[in-house]
Amino acid sequence: PFLAMLLFVMPFPQVGWAANGLNFISSGGMSSGLAGADTALAEDFSVMNANPAGLTQIRGRTPGHEFTEEYNMGIGTILPSLHFRNNRNDKDGENTALLFPNGGYVRRLNKKVTLGIGLFSIGGFASDFRDLTTALGNKDKRGSTIRHIKLAPSIGYQVTPRLSLGAALAVSYVDASITIFPNTTGGFETTGTCNRANGIALPASCAYAVVFIPKFGAMYKVTDTVTVGLAYTMRAPVPLDQGQIARNQPGVGRVTYEAHVRGFKWPDDLAAGIAVRPRKDLLIAAKFQWINWEAALNNATIEMTSGNLPAKPTDAVILNFQWRNQYVMALGTAFDATEHLSIRGGYNYGNNPVPKNTMDPITSSIIEHHLVGGAKYQFTETLSLDGLFTYAFKKSRTYDSNFAFPLGLGTNVSSEVGGTDFVFALTYRP
Repeated sequence: PFLAMLLFVMPFPQVGWAANGLNFISSGGMSSGLAGADTALAEDFSVMNANPAGLTQIRGRTPGHEFTEEYNMGIGTILPSLHFRNNRNDKDGENTALLFPNGGYVRRLNKKVTLGIGLFSIGGFASDFRDLTTALGNKDKRGSTIRHIKLAPSIGYQVTPRLSLGAALAVSYVDASITIFPNTTGGFETTGTCNRANGIALPASCAYAVVFIPKFGAMYKVTDTVTVGLAYTMRAPVPLDQGQIARNQPGVGRVTYEAHVRGFKWPDDLAAGIAVRPRKDLLIAAKFQWINWEAALNNATIEMTSGNLPAKPTDAVILNFQWRNQYVMALGTAFDATEHLSIRGGYNYGNNPVPKNTMDPITSSIIEHHLVGGAKYQFTETLSLDGLFTYAFKKSRTYDSNFAFPLGLGTNVSSEVGGTDFVFALTYRP
């Protein structure tokens, strides 16, 4: 059944606005319902991405019923809202809906060991602005996409009745595309046939990487009603290769190159959380997280090699990010309104990691505030459905675009970013 789920969800891209920087605020299931306040949660498959130690502490579907296994498959849609304005333009982005998957299978082998495998949409960003007037007066386009999905074989081990340890030995797939005024002298764009976000973004040939990004966690039951958790995700270089890029070279014209992105990393992060059940029908959870963007997104270089014109065989573009570290706070609650219906909600805040002096509308991951509401309905003893809504409060910022002339956007540039998510997840516990 899990193989069938993989075949179903793998074609869908995952690009997000409900995110802390490039990281999605949550990973499906109960994690999403509580706005990412998930480090001390042990409710469902989402523990593999939040804190794999929680695998051993997942409860049975009903009181007195011992947990044995779980199948979960979810799909979400993002409705982004992007706007860009300078002295020559006042444009909305191509704000088309995006899809993203999450799913997993968990099985308890014995009282000590629980195994799982999960497919998670981890993060990303997409922007697509067309028919922009450049500093030279011509019309051109500007946009980018990055997406990150991971397959996470996971294990949880019950050290003592109260202490659990876990690891998710995840393999991540990351790809990216970019277009910066390709019809203007000095401009460039990734090219080819790579499907970008179900056709929403710009056609591109993906420069991609497959990397190992493990996560480790610990979870401790202080009392029968209070649990604390700690989780750490390792940082990993993401060398993006196998792409194509074309640049509009002065005096030469369009030259096509092989593209290699160097210096880009996915950040390490450390999260601590607490979950409290003051009553059997009420859950309150909180998470505090540090995301090390400073070590991950400083400068990246697009290396262009094997050009198809001898006059310009190689080239390079430096992408100056210089992101700051991010500190995230999430608070969520769930209440069992009836035997079949549970109401969920939460709030997630992460400071804006993007500095003004390197900001651009194609990398404006500046949203800080998220509000989540949702519910879970138990159809039968074995089958339940989660549904939730996330609102990312719009964030506006004015800055100067310092990219090299004529590719810059000038002074007093304004970007506004926001959007909504809808997520549905079906869970089967035999």
